[in-house]
Amino acid sequence: MAKTKWISHRGESYDAPENTVPSFRLSLERKTDGMECDIYFTNDGKVVCNHDGDTGRVSGGFLKALVTESSYAGLQMVDVWNGKAGFEGARIPLFTDTLPYLGPGREYYVEIKKGDVNMVPELIRIIDDSGIPKERFTMICFGDEVVKCYKEAAPERKALLLVGGEPAPDAEAVIERLKACHADGVDIRCSSNIDEAYVAKLRRAGFYIAVWTVDTPELARKFLDLEVDSITSNRAAWLMRMFA
Repeated sequence: MAKTKWISHRGESYDAPENTVPSFRLSLERKTDGMECDIYFTNDGKVVCNHDGDTGRVSGGFLKALVTESSYAGLQMVDVWNGKAGFEGARIPLFTDTLPYLGPGREYYVEIKKGDVNMVPELIRIIDDSGIPKERFTMICFGDEVVKCYKEAAPERKALLLVGGEPAPDAEAVIERLKACHADGVDIRCSSNIDEAYVAKLRRAGFYIAVWTVDTPELARKFLDLEVDSITSNRAAWLMRMFA
């Protein structure tokens, strides 16, 4: 069994503003196994990194601008430091601005937000134009149709279906969804009912298993013992060093 990989959730977002260049830079500097981001189109066709559909939370309530209804230039007026001291002036980056912080040998989990199938060809184009090996990118999405579209467009590229819920849906139901959308595996919430039997069912079906968002040593130990393929965490580097 390969070593479980540590993925920095929205970058090293426990210490730096999520989905910003400083957060991704910190992930690279701390040498986690990879990083994760969330992407949207702006109203002028730019691909930017932000988790929520608006800027309200990340701006500390200063301005609630809808990402898909704003221009990229307009979004640059918003400070998304999110209350992280020392990071005042952080801005929503273009997805392409984050690519230099992937670094050699690391993986990038890229979540397409809002189930936007129109993002599929653009994400593929950006990856191809980047010069970074496509094998180092994993597309993730809660939308079954987006995953299916991505795999139909680029069957050789990895795509994981995001699954939430507490408790998690039955493993058999998840497997049926994965098969239907041709996913390579699941990126599932670290729900309490995920145990050895649950993971074994997914393994027997031949699927990759990633979990999110694990921020405590207790949960990290559980999923390391279950030998999942990757763990996404807001403090991935801290946990990685703890269990090295």
